[in-house]
Amino acid sequence: MAKKYVCPKPIVNKKESDSLDHLTEKYKKLLEPSKAAKAVKKAGKLVPAKVKKAGAALGTKITQQELYQQAMEIISSGFKVVEEQVSKYTISSGMIIKNVNKSIPNADIETIEELCLLRSYDISKIVNKNKGMSRLYAGVEGAVTGAFGFKGLPFNLVLSLLLYFRAVQTIAMYYGYDVKSNDEELIIASDVFTNALSPGKNDVNNELGGVISKVMLLTEASVVKQTAKKTWTDMATRGGIPLLLTQMRALANKAAQKALEKAGEKGLEQSIFKGVFEQIGRKLTLKTVGKAVPIVSGAIGALIDVSQMNTVVKYADIFYQKRFILEKQHRIDLLINDEPDVIDVEFEEQ
Repeated sequence: MAKKYVCPKPIVNKKESDSLDHLTEKYKKLLEPSKAAKAVKKAGKLVPAKVKKAGAALGTKITQQELYQQAMEIISSGFKVVEEQVSKYTISSGMIIKNVNKSIPNADIETIEELCLLRSYDISKIVNKNKGMSRLYAGVEGAVTGAFGFKGLPFNLVLSLLLYFRAVQTIAMYYGYDVKSNDEELIIASDVFTNALSPGKNDVNNELGGVISKVMLLTEASVVKQTAKKTWTDMATRGGIPLLLTQMRALANKAAQKALEKAGEKGLEQSIFKGVFEQIGRKLTLKTVGKAVPIVSGAIGALIDVSQMNTVVKYADIFYQKRFILEKQHRIDLLINDEPDVIDVEFEEQ
């Protein structure tokens, strides 16, 4: 017997609709000089001049290019080891459903897809409640790998970035976007992750990143009043916000197909993560300078990684909460009518 779903009335209430403006303001604040960059600057000041001099005298300096190459080697040949470390801090879909049902009275959620029946602000409370754990994990990782100084830098880079990526995936799943079984959603999560590291500095050639930025800047609450359709093709014909969301899914679909072709036996996540690292790895090495002095680098590594994790989690929560509100009507319609989630459109943005 098919499950009977209890739909929220109204589908999008005033509190959710009004929150779009507030979320946009939070995003704009993220565009200001990042806390991670400030943390690196502070970290550098924490290192006594004598210690810096002693560290340099050890002859253990590593160039940015060497650091990047060593990190890429870890991703290519030792990804399973890194993944095993990150898996300790990764939340499963079953745990997410359990947390939601425990935190929200009468939620009665059985699958990730049913999360669209809830209120965005209720889910956001759970995400923020678990934000402290994400920071803790980043702190532990930064302290442990940072304690090895120069030798730990390549592994620290890869481990911390994968930890951030998994944090974004977890937030996506809390809002009902299944990155585990939906390749397109994993692609979108990777772009959210990339954008979160440098908000407002997106590659103009990255179409999906551009769409994500547009979603982040949406402010008019009236956009949620459009009538939902049963497929992405129907949404595309309506123009405006539905078209924008359809474009995001269509671009992610194409990117996922290409990623699957390249992934081979390595697995899709590793292939995607490697691609992301190729884009941002060289830039991120600049942020590791403060960790480059042994002994004190453990505390400094923790400070930097916690700050960066905080920014990533904030960005991901804003994006997925906005997307959750904008797509809510459509997703509930798909859930109740059991219609296929079709992405087969050709379109031009209007």
